[in-house]
Amino acid sequence: MFADREFDGIEIRDVIDRHELHYIIGKRRNAEVDFENIENVKEHSVADVAVESAELTSKDGRTHELSIMYIPSDSDNEKYVLFTTNADVSPDRAIGLTQQYRQRWEIENEYKTIKKHFLPTSASSDYRVRLLYFVIGVMMYNVWRLTNFVLRDEVDVNLGKKPPLRAGEIVELIGFCLFDPGD
Repeated sequence: MFADREFDGIEIRDVIDRHELHYIIGKRRNAEVDFENIENVKEHSVADVAVESAELTSKDGRTHELSIMYIPSDSDNEKYVLFTTNADVSPDRAIGLTQQYRQRWEIENEYKTIKKHFLPTSASSDYRVRLLYFVIGVMMYNVWRLTNFVLRDEVDVNLGKKPPLRAGEIVELIGFCLFDPGD
């Protein structure tokens, strides 16, 4: 189970542990020991990843063993991101787990794009209507992504990192193809 930093709390970990699930939760840097451990990892001559064991106690007195993973940031080599897990992990496995966590963000961003650009608003409380709109939005998103991949593959010019065809443009093209402008 992957969760955002907003879920970085003992109460959440307590519920997850009682259900015997494994988690990876982004950790806030809020303790002096976090900054000290980051500095120790930076100063290490070989390793750039560290895993430290810790133990938390819930309000009910239950203890929770966890591992804190210190991973270099993809965007800034001087910064580190912190994750916690209730699984026993080695530094090598920590890298793989955090890569899976980062892939989760791709899904989150894709959903935000679908919601913002392709999902029509509906006041209907009928789940069938809402599901239909969502499926149509996902299909339009997929058409947009496929069109941009094909466009990048067919053109010999560097089109940059952003999609050459914007989401709003594909919505207009689909609308133009589906509906006769003379109606």
